[in-house]
Amino acid sequence: MTEVSQSQAAIRQASTSLTNATTRREPGKDTLGKEDFLNLLMTQVTHQNPLNPMDSQGMMDQLTAMGSLEQLINLNKRMDEFNATQGQIVRTTAYSFLDKDITINGGRAAVTDGASTGLQFTLPREAASVNVFITDNDGGTVRKINLGQMAGGSHVVPWDARDDDSDPVASGSYSYNVTAQSGDNQSIPVELFMRGKVSGVKFIDGRPVVLMNGQTVQPKDILEISNRSERLFSGREPRPLMEELQPKAALASKPE
Repeated sequence: MTEVSQSQAAIRQASTSLTNATTRREPGKDTLGKEDFLNLLMTQVTHQNPLNPMDSQGMMDQLTAMGSLEQLINLNKRMDEFNATQGQIVRTTAYSFLDKDITINGGRAAVTDGASTGLQFTLPREAASVNVFITDNDGGTVRKINLGQMAGGSHVVPWDARDDDSDPVASGSYSYNVTAQSGDNQSIPVELFMRGKVSGVKFIDGRPVVLMNGQTVQPKDILEISNRSERLFSGREPRPLMEELQPKAALASKPE
């Protein structure tokens, strides 16, 4: 075998070793590092063509590859630092949701100890007939509520947490759908929504979710944030006791 053939064989062997390293995971090492590429580069330089030892184009390609590799390694390190910083910012700002009123896409109702959250929806115009269908997690119909004629606008319909047989339903989460028709039996689109106050913030796999009406809500699903409750009730003061309810002064002495 000639010297050139030996050099080519050595380069192929080094390349094969590098390829094999990318397809298997060694203990404590799941990615290729700069040293792996340096070993390949040094193997190629050591076994370069002896008839053309100063191939300037090859040297420039090798230096360019090394420069690109160095930049990618630094970029990956900076991205890891940025992601860690971004995660801390998200955790810090998540607490700003506390005690805020939020609006999300609806279609869900929570039942807890025989009490249910209201069924909320919006009609774009007056409807001659409106029906609400409540289903469980298996898709079975639990309750049908005929609301009759309703005006356009936002509505909150109470549900007594009972099924069509007037039996209490189990605590949990239920789905509901609303259908509406006009006087000429034309379907009217209905927008489902849910409003409530954020009672807490928790982190699942490092990502924040807010608690509203006993349910977890992803921040990306929030349509509106307001402080309506605070504006309505924060300035209120307890009403003073009525005079006749105030305790009477104790008699100084017993009547004779």
